[in-house]
Amino acid sequence: MKPPVILARGKHTFLIEKFEGTLHTHDGIINLEELKNKRFGDEVETHLGVKYKILPYRAVDFFKHFKRSATPIMPKDIGAIIAYTGLSPDSLILDAGTGTGMIAAYMAYFNKYGEVVTVEKRKEFAKIARDNFKLAGLKNIHQVVGDVLFVAEGFKREFDLIILDMKDDVKFIPKAYEILNYGGHLVVYNPYIEATRAVYEKMIKVGFRNVESFEILKIDYEHKRVGTRPFTRVWHTGFLVMGRKI
Repeated sequence: MKPPVILARGKHTFLIEKFEGTLHTHDGIINLEELKNKRFGDEVETHLGVKYKILPYRAVDFFKHFKRSATPIMPKDIGAIIAYTGLSPDSLILDAGTGTGMIAAYMAYFNKYGEVVTVEKRKEFAKIARDNFKLAGLKNIHQVVGDVLFVAEGFKREFDLIILDMKDDVKFIPKAYEILNYGGHLVVYNPYIEATRAVYEKMIKVGFRNVESFEILKIDYEHKRVGTRPFTRVWHTGFLVMGRKI
């Protein structure tokens, strides 16, 4: 069976998992059987003659096409985590609060020679994330269903990066410091500024260095004949606190 593919036309994309039946789009109907003998870069036409390009299913498609449970971390914040922590392709990463599985998937994708351990205590969330990982073909993710405050008791100092997107994040910070390698980073994502301050202060108290707290805003613009202006969208999604074990 072929891996999943993306059918794209402009900003419109569809994730295709099975090459049978039909896909109904606003541009017409696509016979999915035709995809069986196609390659990436080829085109397939709807019954109205509109062409869609066939593309591989990559990380850039995760945010749009992953099945959702909890609200995922945005790509702008994921990019900051990768850049600010200097993620290497052979890291061991702990992701606490799997949710949809977005951050774990991106970390696994760019960490091809390493491994990601992701922990989620809600079984229904874990199931959705597991399906997303399988569809994306990610094999370097180890999923644990349980409360990380208890699960981590069995972990030793070996992680290069720990990412928290969970309740009780402050309680876990001392343990995070304990199981991080020297030079490793802790990243905490939180949608509320009061909780972010509590995390910041706890990380400094525990012994993290180079601790910084910030948010990243992404402003989209529309370009029209009469001029350019921002879209009316939600610019803020959450706060990041990062620190390093030195």
